[in-house]
Amino acid sequence: MKAPLFEFPSYQYEIDDWEFKKKGLLNRINNGKYIRTNLQIFETDRQTNNKKYIHYLEEFLRPELLKFCQEAKVNCQMTDAWCVRYYKGDHQIVHNHRGWGFSGILYVEFDPSIHTPTCFVAPWQDPTTDTTSLAFPQNVKEGTLFIAPSFTHHFVHPNTGDERRVVIAFDLLPNLPNHQSINSFRECDNINLS
Repeated sequence: MKAPLFEFPSYQYEIDDWEFKKKGLLNRINNGKYIRTNLQIFETDRQTNNKKYIHYLEEFLRPELLKFCQEAKVNCQMTDAWCVRYYKGDHQIVHNHRGWGFSGILYVEFDPSIHTPTCFVAPWQDPTTDTTSLAFPQNVKEGTLFIAPSFTHHFVHPNTGDERRVVIAFDLLPNLPNHQSINSFRECDNINLS
């Protein structure tokens, strides 16, 4: 009998009232300063936005983030958020965000007939073939929100279309229990051990 030890936790949601919300979101992100470097084959405001829309995005995604927190059984906070724009030929190399927490992708401008969703690399080899497995979120369209562990390697295939592909990415860090928090050591400062 199959007895799984591990599970790969990923979550997918559709944003309610997307067409209405998209207009306000685009107004906010289109006013940003986007850069392209030798290491980035895409445009992003990650280095220039000074995390200025974290609170806006938390409110924008509040219903979906609450569902995620309930399903994942975790309380967390958004620690970073940025926009990425992919024009024809642009892509993203394999990377991850950190060793713990969760990362999300909101598909803002995305045409499923010409764009591909972010591709995720399985965190372990297939035991029967010793190969690396790749997977895409399913049924992605504008307004799709996908959340996965931050340690997961992922990448974006080159944009082959003339229409740009726009996503907002963000990181969520769980609130640690007191016994794991650095603040718990500060509480001990006032304890008299003599």
